This record gives sequence, structure tokens and C-alpha cells, in this order.
Amino acid sequence: MITNRRTHLFALGGLLIRPSVAGFLAEPDFSKYSDIQKEMLLRDGVIVSTASIDQGVTKPIKAQIRLKDATHAAQIQTINRALPDFFGEDGTVVHMYDSYRFNVAAYRIDRLIKLNMVAVAVARRYNGKPAAFSWWVDDVKGDELQRIEEKWTPPDPEAFERQRALTRVFDELIINIDRNSGNLLITRSWDLALIDHSRSFNPYHNIRNRSNLTRCSRALLASMSALTVRTVTAAVQDLLTGEEIAGLIARRDRIVEFFKERGRREGEENVFF
Repeated sequence: MITNRRTHLFALGGLLIRPSVAGFLAEPDFSKYSDIQKEMLLRDGVIVSTASIDQGVTKPIKAQIRLKDATHAAQIQTINRALPDFFGEDGTVVHMYDSYRFNVAAYRIDRLIKLNMVAVAVARRYNGKPAAFSWWVDDVKGDELQRIEEKWTPPDPEAFERQRALTRVFDELIINIDRNSGNLLITRSWDLALIDHSRSFNPYHNIRNRSNLTRCSRALLASMSALTVRTVTAAVQDLLTGEEIAGLIARRDRIVEFFKERGRREGEENVFF
């Protein structure tokens, strides 16, 4: 599932076109694009070219998509297949899937809990098949593997470690079993961008890996606590089944209680930021 170079960012309004010094139309500033604008381009744009991505078992496609005077890259995934059953440490066995729909659901849950780290994604058909079209990350410095191998030093190590901690919380919430250093992208401003969530959202009700839950922001804890079956269902619509939504809510309950108990035991200042 390792793929490289994608993302998303925001700002409402129409498409901004600036004339270049040569008198030709230049591409708009995608760093100023809102989620809504990115969704529109991904959903309504015309595919002008495609290329295979060498990495990844889901056989993703990189496409150039044009809407009006804007062209941007996207990753397309059509994967939708059963995986071997998931075995929880409590003995529970649940069915698992590798599915394009989880990329879109991860984006919507990310925005619902105000994390804003997952690439914008929409559901759309590609070559007659339902697919996820995900925004290709802008301004990428590299991925987590490069950071480790090349010994990059973040300009603000604590801020970067907080992002890593929030990523781990999110992965436990959506039960992402396929997070790896290739789908943790780092922008030049040292923001983490999360991509490739097709192996997530199985209906397991417990925490998969407690060691991932090291610290959490108070803001994320509050946003997760506010989730309800109704708000999640409204956000994801038919991208998740009722069983998958029930699993998400159950895991949320256990994650919130886990952090509260750790805060009582170890001191909130050591657990929350």
C-alpha cells in the first residue's frame, strides 16, 4: 500500500486564475484551495492523463484531472476485496476488507473530528468501477521513511511529535492496520499528510494496539467524545456499513476512557496537550 506524494488544503471561493508574465493563464494557487474546491475538481474534473504507480499492492493510478482552467494530480483506487479475518487480542474474529471506500470515509471522519490531516477524497467511478479519487499531496518534502533514513531534524521537534501522536490516535480510531512510513508524508512546512486508508474500519470494538496511544490533544479528545452514530452516519453516508460505524463508536468509547484513565494515573500534563 506504499505510495508517495499527495495532500489537501483549504479556502472558499471561486477558482483564481492569474495571468503569467508571458501572458498565458497560470495554474491557480492550490495552497489556497478549500476542501470544497478540491472535492469539486476531483469529482467533476475531466481525466486528461493517467499513469501507473509502481508501488502498492492496490494498483493505484495517478491521474491528471482538469476542471475549467485548473489541473491537478489525483490518486485513483478501485480496490474492493475481502481480506483474511481480523483476530483481536480478546479472541474476537471480524471480517476485513481492502476497499476504496475507506479512503473517502477516512477523509470525512478526519474532518468531522477536526484533525485536518487526511487527503481530500471523493467517491467517483473510474472505467466503470466505483473508486476513490484522492488529492495528490502538494509541496511534499518526503515521507517518514526518508526522514528516518536521512536523519531530518524537524524545526520544532515537539510540534512534529504531537502530529505523530495524533496520527496514532486516528489510526486506532479507524483501526487502520496498514499505516507505514510510505503513507506518512511530510510537507515542506513540516505538516504530516495522511494517505492510503483502504485497510481500515473493520467492525472490531476494542483497541487494537494500546501502545499507539501515547498522548492526545484535548481538542481531539473532545471532538472524538462528541461523535454519535447520527453524526458519523451523516458524514460517511453509504461509505460505511452500520456494523462498521458501530465498531468506530465502540473504539471511540474505549480510546476516550483509556486516555482519561491514563491522565488520572500519570497526570494529565503527561498525557494531554
